[in-house]
Amino acid sequence: MSGIRIQRANDDERALPVFSELAQRLDAVRQRAFELFATRGGTAGHELDDWIAAEHEVLGRPAAELTEANGDFRVDVTLPGFAANDIEVTATPTELIVHATSTREKQGEDESIVWSEFRSSDVYRRFGFPKTVDAEKITAALADGILTVRAPKMELVIAAPAPAPTPAIVKPPTEIPVDQL
Repeated sequence: MSGIRIQRANDDERALPVFSELAQRLDAVRQRAFELFATRGGTAGHELDDWIAAEHEVLGRPAAELTEANGDFRVDVTLPGFAANDIEVTATPTELIVHATSTREKQGEDESIVWSEFRSSDVYRRFGFPKTVDAEKITAALADGILTVRAPKMELVIAAPAPAPTPAIVKPPTEIPVDQL
């Protein structure tokens, strides 16, 4: 058992808390990107650089890779310093959201910290799948600081053609003798 929580949802289920949290984070990215733009004097031409820098500052940007093989997509995300229980994966048939949070607690009362670069970490990454996946079969594991999520592609079910309708059998009218009319 990996210890990584996986929430599964349909594409139309946006009520999970992760979706509103991510929307708030993206608003913060927009705000920070605008601040960077304004700091540069508001000149056009570096909007993408501003956006990427803002994403890195607000969301954290661990390196990631999406591969496809043998009917599966595999997403690898670097998450050094995170334990499996710090990570939550939310999956829909079209996207994957990885959220990892970690806080560094002071170690012991009898030591004093001279300096420390440890800090709380909060990372969000969202990935769109190029093809629909079976969200119910997604798995996740953490090993050596790399989160690996396997997402099997949705199997296409091709409906068998409907059988051709059987023509109705029409009996020719029977002749009724005139004397029976």
